[in-house]
Amino acid sequence: MIRKIILENFMAHKHTELELGPGLTALTGPNNTGKSAVVEALRCVATNPSPYNYIRHGAKQARVTVELEDGVRVVWIRKKASPGYEIHRPGQDEPEEFWKMGRGNVPDEVRDLLRLDPVELERFKNDAVDVHIGNQREPVFLLNRPDSLVADFLASSTEGAHLLSMQDALKKRITEAKREQAGRTARLGHIRTELDTLSPLPDLTLLAETCREMKTQLRTLDAAIPALGSLLHERDRLEKQRVHAQRSAQALANLTPPPELEPVAPLANTLNEQAALHRRLQTASAQAKTLAPLNPPPQVHDTRTLRTLVDSLQTVADGLIRSEKRHAILNGLLDPPQPDSPAPLQALLRDMGALQHRLGQAQVELERAKNEKQAFRAQLDERLAGLGTCPTCGQPMDAGHFLQEVGEHES
Repeated sequence: MIRKIILENFMAHKHTELELGPGLTALTGPNNTGKSAVVEALRCVATNPSPYNYIRHGAKQARVTVELEDGVRVVWIRKKASPGYEIHRPGQDEPEEFWKMGRGNVPDEVRDLLRLDPVELERFKNDAVDVHIGNQREPVFLLNRPDSLVADFLASSTEGAHLLSMQDALKKRITEAKREQAGRTARLGHIRTELDTLSPLPDLTLLAETCREMKTQLRTLDAAIPALGSLLHERDRLEKQRVHAQRSAQALANLTPPPELEPVAPLANTLNEQAALHRRLQTASAQAKTLAPLNPPPQVHDTRTLRTLVDSLQTVADGLIRSEKRHAILNGLLDPPQPDSPAPLQALLRDMGALQHRLGQAQVELERAKNEKQAFRAQLDERLAGLGTCPTCGQPMDAGHFLQEVGEHES
């Protein structure tokens, strides 16, 4: 049973929630208040109809949620491109989603949950009866339907109606079988005629296959002819070269051999050096021509003494600057205090030396005491190992336990 209906951006409803009570629910109100939209919303959830202007103006999608008495929520979502379903079950974090179903198709899971499918009659296959949702002009089902349809619906649960429907179905099947047999007979005769017409087909197929093979060989030969022509042309060219080379060899056979060549590397080096000297001579001539109008340079004097004097003056100037800076810094300071007598400090140092000597002696005594303690502990362990347990309390006796509880083991 449906417990709540929620419409979001569906037709004129932006967000509407209807809680249904047990039993019959009557939806009343003035015209144009959205009553038909509620009925249409239930029909959309149950049948997933063809695209229509279900989405409210300005919204991207319309949603119709039907909440059942067991807490399961079935949501029909209509986007501009396609519709879809979501099933929210109690205890599940993610819903079950169904998309790309096609127009008018409803998932079986949704059908099983809602149980709002129209009733199909056996004798009227294309005229289903909607017993759950009524139209505005036909609020009660079968009210405006033919009497034969009403009688068939009311008698659909009886055995007689089932026999009548089976008889009608048998007659239709016999008629269709006869029509199909006649069609097959006619088709068989047509096929036989076509087979008689196609009887020479194997010979034609063999001939066509032979023609295709010959055509392939012909194409191969046509492709080889240019290559063969190129080979013949190359053979003629090589033959001409051979004849020319043979004639040249015969003509040169009677000639004396040429003289041996001398190495030309030294001559090339000499020519390069001569060219470099010529370029340097040209450069020197151009420089001399350019410098001829100029006056001779002044006489050069030794400046080492002057340089030494300048360095000495610079050192004196730097020392003077540092002295002035130090004087400016020390000018505002007070005079240094008079040093006190060092006698107390010397006495303190002597006391510290004596204390350090005593500390060394104490460390020596401590090390000696540790050694004696280790020797005594070893003797005690050897003695207690022979006794085993305490004869008074029965506890195990070892050196550590014995030294911690001396009061209980005194003898």
